[in-house]
Amino acid sequence: MRCFAPRPGEAVPHAGRSFPQIGAPLISIVIPAFDRPHLLAQALSSIVEQTVAVPLEVIVCDDGGLGETRAVAQRLGGPHCRYLRNPRPLGAVGNWNRCLKEAAGKWVMILHEDDALYPWYFECVVPRLEGAAGAVCMRTSRGAVVPAARRPKGTPASLQYEPRLFLKSSMTPFPGVLMRRDLAIRLGGFDERWGPIADYEFWYRLACAGRVEVVRATGAFYRVAPGQWTERTWCRMLRLSHLLRLRIAREQFPASPRVGRALARFFTLGNARCYLSRFGAGPADLVRCISFRRCLFSRVPRGWVWRALRFASRPWDSHPWVEPDARAPQIQQAR
Repeated sequence: MRCFAPRPGEAVPHAGRSFPQIGAPLISIVIPAFDRPHLLAQALSSIVEQTVAVPLEVIVCDDGGLGETRAVAQRLGGPHCRYLRNPRPLGAVGNWNRCLKEAAGKWVMILHEDDALYPWYFECVVPRLEGAAGAVCMRTSRGAVVPAARRPKGTPASLQYEPRLFLKSSMTPFPGVLMRRDLAIRLGGFDERWGPIADYEFWYRLACAGRVEVVRATGAFYRVAPGQWTERTWCRMLRLSHLLRLRIAREQFPASPRVGRALARFFTLGNARCYLSRFGAGPADLVRCISFRRCLFSRVPRGWVWRALRFASRPWDSHPWVEPDARAPQIQQAR
């Protein structure tokens, strides 16, 4: 199966097409761009290639200075793609927040210029926007280039990503997350104080304020390549991620603080090992995190701990040992 993304030097498919527009936008896809027009072309093409049309607007918020970025946006987007150049550099997180402010749709996606959507993304996600979710997303593939993926058969199932699960990580990397714009604005957008993990911290707050639904099929692509933000700031990311996990532990395990702290250390240890394998030996932060191997759960297989956390995060009335007649009063009270 051939992927929709062009190879380097290859012509962009359907360059003459423009994005479908049907009345006022239901969805805003806003792309924070920074001097990578060849990747921006692939991201825009992945939107054009969607198999269903929705009321859509596309906005490119340019935090760089290359004239080619504007040319790519105008050539691929046509009249329904707005190009906005920031009057001054805002930085990555500041540009994400401008993306939120400029969007007019009820639902907003911030799609990085080096990421992409598979053609069936809207087909799988749009039917779920009628519910009460605060965000809907799909699973992502990763790599240096867009890998082939199978188109889902029928309507893929979905699951709710509970706030406790953020002890491990966010529900998905950045691409492919559709969030309710009013909720995102009410939460104050992305907090720049969290720097490279501002998205992780924001998704956690969003999950606490509204249901996060993950469609169980691959519908987006997250690029992993040399020179990215993670490679430059992974030491800070590791430190901030552990601070965020400790906060999540305090808020989600108020009656069991020792268990919460142990889980935070356990999953930070997993991050540290991942960075060690990718980037080699690091400074004291990494060494200290590796010392977490002496913490509670450290000898338990990672998959077992993750399954236990998922099981513990299920709503009380969905556990198999709860009899239907015992659930009824709680359900009736919730109504």
